[in-house]
Amino acid sequence: MRAGNLDTPADLLTLDADLVACKLDWIWCGIQTKETAEPPFPAGLRNPAKIAIRAWWDPLIQQGRYLLADGRLFHIDSARDFTGRRAELAITATELIGEPGEYRAAGSPPRQCRVFMNYDALTSDEIGRVTGYRIRAEVALIETGRVQVDDQLKVSGVDYVVIDYANDTDDGIVRGVWLEPVQ
Repeated sequence: MRAGNLDTPADLLTLDADLVACKLDWIWCGIQTKETAEPPFPAGLRNPAKIAIRAWWDPLIQQGRYLLADGRLFHIDSARDFTGRRAELAITATELIGEPGEYRAAGSPPRQCRVFMNYDALTSDEIGRVTGYRIRAEVALIETGRVQVDDQLKVSGVDYVVIDYANDTDDGIVRGVWLEPVQ
């Protein structure tokens, strides 16, 4: 067995058709950041440094699902039964990072989430000319669902309202939105 220390408990999650996180199982795993020379600085919710995770083989651990361990959220990029014996899995994952925040949709209770804030994001017009700078945020769909215009995010004690969806940013894992501080 090469799994090493499986000393971290984790919840295995999936996103259902209604964009609600569902707990599938509870597993033991070992989490290790893959060694690289110097990973680039994060430009969004996804940490560019890949994470190597080991776990006992489980048919529920599949690409596209999530692990929540010690407050850290991982999206499973691949899960490989590299021995072919259904004994252990080598998992490559992307960690979703950001500031602690609170998501508030009208008529729903507040939800804790992580938010990646970019306070100086370029905005452009229809032909690609830079027109200014605005506040852009990224959130994980597993924590918020699809954030909509007029929903609110609270980050570092400041309330923001969603004024628009950042085009082409919803990939089923992360959604980008434009924000303004609540006055």
